[in-house]
Amino acid sequence: MPDKQANNWSAEIEAVYLREGRELWALLYAQCSDSDRAYDALQEAFVRLQNQEVKSIRNIRAWVLTVAQNWLRDYARRQNHAAKPADFLDNIVGKPADPSEDLQKIETNSRIRQALQQLRAEDREVLVLRYALGWSSKRMSIALNTSTSAIDMRLSRARKRLCEELEKVGIDHETV
Repeated sequence: MPDKQANNWSAEIEAVYLREGRELWALLYAQCSDSDRAYDALQEAFVRLQNQEVKSIRNIRAWVLTVAQNWLRDYARRQNHAAKPADFLDNIVGKPADPSEDLQKIETNSRIRQALQQLRAEDREVLVLRYALGWSSKRMSIALNTSTSAIDMRLSRARKRLCEELEKVGIDHETV
């Protein structure tokens, strides 16, 4: 690649990182519950992107996300680590609550995490994108390189499976 093209490619990569990096990191963090590992995966994906041909990538953001997710999966296989719950997120400071309410919330959150862990990674992915990040079906379809109707179907099925798993652990829709 000539120097001028390389500089344009580097500038484009930097723009993608500045525009999308935080959100991509959040998606990766949702997958592994480890901020440092999510950051490492994101950095590895951008390093690999630097070595790619410009013409071979249609959607840089989707490419980076896929490479980073694959890196996380490979890391988990090598390290034999599974995603761990982030219990500290349940204890964010707020108004003082009744200890029995706190205990009930902790138990409910634990059961919800248990139900989520029973879902397939694809189900967790669309649920996180929709409910944690607030993405539209259109935006998810672009990022995941599929149609909006396929995303809507995946969401519908993921919600149904989550409801079934929640019922197994004793949580109904009114509890959540």
